Amino acid sequence: MNRLFKYLGGDKNIWVLSIILGLLSIVSVFSFIPILVKTKGMSYSYLFFKHSILLILGFVIMYIIHKVPIKVFSKLSKVLFYLSIILLVLTMFMGESINGADRWLKIPFLPFSFQTSDFAKLALIIYLSRQLVKRKNDFHDLSTVFKYIILPVGLTMFLILPSNLSTAVLVGVIALVMMVLARFPFKWIALSAGGAIALFSLLLVISSAYPEALPRVDTWRSRLSSVISDEKIVDPHKNMQVNNALAAIKNGAITASSPTPGKGPGNGVLKHYIPEAYADFYFAALIEEGGLPMAILVIMLYLWLFFRFIKTGLAANDLFATYVVIGIGVMMMSQVMVNMMVSTKMMPVTGQNMPLLSMGGTSAWFTCIAFGIVLSVSRNYSKEKKKTEANTIQEVENAIA
Repeated sequence: MNRLFKYLGGDKNIWVLSIILGLLSIVSVFSFIPILVKTKGMSYSYLFFKHSILLILGFVIMYIIHKVPIKVFSKLSKVLFYLSIILLVLTMFMGESINGADRWLKIPFLPFSFQTSDFAKLALIIYLSRQLVKRKNDFHDLSTVFKYIILPVGLTMFLILPSNLSTAVLVGVIALVMMVLARFPFKWIALSAGGAIALFSLLLVISSAYPEALPRVDTWRSRLSSVISDEKIVDPHKNMQVNNALAAIKNGAITASSPTPGKGPGNGVLKHYIPEAYADFYFAALIEEGGLPMAILVIMLYLWLFFRFIKTGLAANDLFATYVVIGIGVMMMSQVMVNMMVSTKMMPVTGQNMPLLSMGGTSAWFTCIAFGIVLSVSRNYSKEKKKTEANTIQEVENAIA
C-alpha cells in the first residue's frame, strides 16, 4: 500500500475513499441494472464491463489531473467558462433527448454523450473562484460584480434551466455558498436572488402563454404536486418511480418476518421496477439490499470525504484553491443529498446521481476531474509543507553549527 501511495500525491484519505466508493459502485451497479437489461436489451456483462472501464478511465483521469498545478486551472478559468457556455448553447439546439430533456451532447468520433451541465458546474466553480479573488477589492462596485460574478452565474443557470431545473438550482446554491465564503456583500446576494426569482416567475408566465418556450414546466408542476400532496396515489402508473422507491426502502427495513437488515446483495425486488435504480434512485435500491447499515456506511463515507475536502481547502496556500475545493465539496454533497431526498420523497423527482456510485457514464469522469483538482491542491500543500519543514531543519542545523 505504501508503494502505491508513493505514486499517488495528495490526501491519501481522499484516494482511499474514492477507491472504496468506486469498488462499491462496480458491485452494486451490477446488482441494480436488471431493468436496464430488460428495457434496453443489453447484457449484464456488457453493462458491467462498460461501467467498470468508464470508472477505471475516470481514475486514470483523476491521477493525471492531480499532477496538474492548481495555478493552471486559475489561468484557464475564463477559457473553461466560455467553453461551457458554448457547449450549453449547443446542447439547447443539438442536444440528445434523454428522458424528455435535451441534456446530452454527442462527443465527436466517440460512442459517448455527456451532460454539458456537468462540465458547466465545474467550469463555473473554477471561474467564480478566480473572480472572487480577483475582484475582492471591487465588491462595492455593482457594475463590476454584475459583469464578472452575478451575470456569469445567472447565465449558466439560465442555459441549464430549460432541461434541468434541479441542476440550475444546485448551481445557484453552490455559487451562494462560495459568495458567502468570500464575504460577498449580502445586498448583492439578495439582489441576485430576487432577480433570479423574478426571472423564473416571468418564464413561468411566458410558458403559460407559449408552452413551447419552456416545455418541461408541466413536468415540474406534476412532480412538485406529487411531493406536497397528502393523497395516496393508487394508480401504479402515476408517480411509479417514487412509490417503488419508498417500497424498496420499506423492504430493506428490519421487521419481525425479516430480522436481518436488507434483502442481501442481488436479492432486491423493487429494483426490477424502478427505472433509475442504478442512478437517480440509487439510494433506494441500496437500502433495499443493504438495509440501514449500508445506508449509514455510504453516508459516513461521503461525510468523511467532505470533511477531507474542507480540510484540504482551508489548508491551501491561496484563496483561489480554497474556494475551488470547497465549491467542489458543496457540489458533491448537494448531489448526494438530492439523490437521498428524491429516493425518500422529500423533494420532487429529478436527475442527480450519487458521485462515483451511480452508473453515470461520462458523469463519473467529471466527478473524477473534480476530485483530481482537490488532490492537486492537497498535493501542492504537502509539497510546500515538506519544503518548509526541510528549510526549518536546515536553519536549525545552521544555527547549531
